[in-house]
Amino acid sequence: MNGAFRVGALVLMTFVAWSPESALARQYLKCLTKKVVIVDTPKGSTSSSVEESLDFWIDEAAKALMLADGMPLTVRRFDSHWISARRDDVSYEFDRQNGSLTYASSIRKDNAETITIGSGRCETAAGPAR
Repeated sequence: MNGAFRVGALVLMTFVAWSPESALARQYLKCLTKKVVIVDTPKGSTSSSVEESLDFWIDEAAKALMLADGMPLTVRRFDSHWISARRDDVSYEFDRQNGSLTYASSIRKDNAETITIGSGRCETAAGPAR
């Protein structure tokens, strides 16, 4: 009986370790940030700020980062201290040591420059129901 228990426990541990939904493999981050948008045109500049919630999935096994809606980001650095990634014109930097997130983008179109800068804190949270 003791041997059967060990085999069953080993099978269960193997299943959990290989499961794509393993808690160790994927982590959901909920980030509350303050975003500032500056628009600079030949007629003058304007700015606005707003609180924004950004949510991410971190896949440790694949060394991947994606937005909560499933849109993947292009990862440039992924280690135990930092994750640096990009999506379209936005660059993201996540400090894994203190949970801070910063992001920025700059777009120039028709003599207007739009600069977006954001920063905030992230916490591990339960992911949305699938």
